[in-house]
Amino acid sequence: MGPSRLHLAQGALAALALGAAVLLQGQAPAASASSDNLTADRVENLRLGGDGVAQRRHMWTIFADMVSDEEPDFVHWQGESGVFGAEAAKRPSGIQGFQRPKSIGGDPHLIGAPIIAYNLFNPAAFAHIRAQGLYRKATLDRLQLTGGTGSVPPFPAAAIVIKTAWWPVAPEGLTAMPVWDPELNPPDPTGNPYLGWARVVAVDPTNISQGKTAAVQFVGRSFPGARRVQLEAFHHVAVDAAMAKQLAGDPESNRTAIIALGRPIAVNDQLALVGINVMTHEQQDWVWGAFWWHDRPEVGPFAADRPSTLPGPWRNYLMQAAFDAKTPRASDAGAHICFNPWLEARFPDGGQGGGTVSNCLSCHQRASYPAAPFLPVTRGAPNLREDPALAPDRLRTSFLWSLTLHAQRD
Repeated sequence: MGPSRLHLAQGALAALALGAAVLLQGQAPAASASSDNLTADRVENLRLGGDGVAQRRHMWTIFADMVSDEEPDFVHWQGESGVFGAEAAKRPSGIQGFQRPKSIGGDPHLIGAPIIAYNLFNPAAFAHIRAQGLYRKATLDRLQLTGGTGSVPPFPAAAIVIKTAWWPVAPEGLTAMPVWDPELNPPDPTGNPYLGWARVVAVDPTNISQGKTAAVQFVGRSFPGARRVQLEAFHHVAVDAAMAKQLAGDPESNRTAIIALGRPIAVNDQLALVGINVMTHEQQDWVWGAFWWHDRPEVGPFAADRPSTLPGPWRNYLMQAAFDAKTPRASDAGAHICFNPWLEARFPDGGQGGGTVSNCLSCHQRASYPAAPFLPVTRGAPNLREDPALAPDRLRTSFLWSLTLHAQRD
């Protein structure tokens, strides 16, 4: 376990233990100022330096620490239902515990082409949300009315939240799966959802070599020479009966299955992990990473700086990182870009560009309560004068849309 992982793991365990005690006592957990400041100072220097290479290496280290064990850490993290449920952690952990909590607004990642998406919270993030009562609408109402700092209590430095994106794969035959190639998918004012991506691969669950290419169909289009890819090239999980029931009952997940498989999700299907958005609270504005699967993971700028020690399928993911909403500047001289093709490419151009020039931080800096519209895409620094999501009477939710969207009524 490397130093970065050791710091995060120790902080997470400490936060979990403290959070459990807090839940019993009904008090807010005390922050570890010295540890948090050390982390914030180091990351702030990376942000101020504007060194994209150093920032990418840092995010790759976070990712490698997360997935280097036999099982990735996040399979043991609580999902949305466990975090925002009336009773904490009653659902199984990871994607196996999939259950969409009741929402008081729309998830910004569920517009346009659907995807099976699920947020997961590490022990430090989970403990903080539960201990501070941030899973309750009544708490957010009280914080908004009392004012103060205008934001929810700050998360500990060890907090990590991820959004996972999954593609269903049938247990037999070949399943077509779109692949994002930026050079083949130029910006479109209406957005770039995966339904129109120029290329697909044929995912083979048998993991038996039967030729390099295969003919597959996807949303009415024929791909006679799709590259055959083994399921083992992905991190993947098998669908059991409980998960199948929950996924089939979730409109977006069910729509995804119909597109990918031509039928609802079923027992023995597989879920292939195609995207992960990672946010770590190493600085006030969090640190952001967008990872997505690709069949040619050694090609292009998004493959740069990947650690050679990444195991198995994790070598097949590309990455963009963001420490700041503006810097380092993008190739078009505009504000920094950091997006996940599976989650943000679909966003249309509302005046500042579409999802393919978006930045995770720019979007999430608008997260506030009560819920505000998450579109249009904004780019760069926040517009404090004109953006209704940033009005002074609103409660900032520490860049987490999940708080403002999923907090539950008593």
